Amino acid sequence: MIRQKYLKTSILIAFAVETFSVTWCLKIPGWAPFFSILYFASGIGFALLLLSFPPLQLPAFEKKAWKAPVNHYRLVITGMIALMLYSWSLYWFDEMPIDITNADMLPIIKVMGERFIAGQHSHIYDTIPWIWKGIQPIYLPTMWLPYVPAIAMGIDMRWITIAGLLFAFGAFVFLYQPGSAGNYRSFFLGVIAFLLFWWVVADNTPGIVSVAEEGTVIGYYVLLVLALASGKPWLTAIAVSFCLLSRYALVGWVPAYLLYLFLEKKERALLILTLTGLGCFVLLFLIPVGWTTFVRLALLSGDYIKFAGRVWKDSPDVFSTAPGFAWFFGPKRIALLHGLLITLSFGAPLLFVLFCKWRSGGKKIANIPLAALKITLVIFYCFIDVPYLYLFYTSSFVSLIIMALVLRQGEVSPSGAVRERAAGTGGEPVLNDGEEPAMTTGGSLR
Repeated sequence: MIRQKYLKTSILIAFAVETFSVTWCLKIPGWAPFFSILYFASGIGFALLLLSFPPLQLPAFEKKAWKAPVNHYRLVITGMIALMLYSWSLYWFDEMPIDITNADMLPIIKVMGERFIAGQHSHIYDTIPWIWKGIQPIYLPTMWLPYVPAIAMGIDMRWITIAGLLFAFGAFVFLYQPGSAGNYRSFFLGVIAFLLFWWVVADNTPGIVSVAEEGTVIGYYVLLVLALASGKPWLTAIAVSFCLLSRYALVGWVPAYLLYLFLEKKERALLILTLTGLGCFVLLFLIPVGWTTFVRLALLSGDYIKFAGRVWKDSPDVFSTAPGFAWFFGPKRIALLHGLLITLSFGAPLLFVLFCKWRSGGKKIANIPLAALKITLVIFYCFIDVPYLYLFYTSSFVSLIIMALVLRQGEVSPSGAVRERAAGTGGEPVLNDGEEPAMTTGGSLR
């Protein structure tokens, strides 16, 4: 039990360093490269510490649990978050209208959505002549498809981004456990979560609310963490598909996760993931836009190097004011950085899974998929060609949800209810959130 307390303190410190390295510490002029190193080290450390905890599982929110006062408070807090999101969003929407002079991501996505609504499916990825004298859209389907309803209804498409953020923060609120008296870890986690919320929504330095589309991606990755913790293969498969078809960040994790399922002899989960992934690929990609477009996007790797070169020329401050290692490589080593990005994104997660399997010596190591996911995201964003600040918060929210799950282990809820973990699964109690204690059997949550 004492060891678990030290581990929880250690992973909380790693999370705090990671979070502040990509938020408030960036206000210090000229220190972004240093905080890039801290961000990388703390993120990798966070992932490795996960291996020392019992399996992270979603709590069982039963019907009677909703009568507990703690869940009433959670509903109220979620409502307050929604109200603050709404108020701040109105301010930022008015302050920064959707226009290419502010940022071109949403204008490009809007054109793609309009082409989809007009039935021009084969032309969705055609060049847009009136944006920067002709720009080629490259956004993957689950990046732009969620915005189609807002575009069709004529409302500000950024409300879709806000919905993704609300889902992410709401998930944290319902997983966050205040803890018993004197438990400083839960208190500090709440403080860090609030500061992250304020940075993203009220400060808006990364531009997630006003100009970026990253709220949808954050929502997808939060869903993936919840799916992995739930142990439901079909939900995990859907979440993986949404993440994979939004950004390339997950592409290196998928082979590692498939290898993990194979080594663990989880044939059913492997089959569900494969079939669901193929189904989502056909439904969300091939049917709307066709095979030719898929091939064209798959061959765009060299274009990212050229794009990074243009950013170095036109906006070099991007590299000196945001985390990431691009600043250390400079404009003359973009190809080397890109090569490392691809090699490490695929190689590191695979080697990590193999190492864990070898290191286990026949014993089961918990949380390998989540740890591999965290390593993948840290590596991908630290070695990305152009480290736009808004990109880094997907990984931050993954850590936030994982931390909520970690600190739930072994804590007593304010209502006094504790669910004991069955023998052989780590020995610590798991919260029930209801008014009556309940016991599990077979080592898993009901």
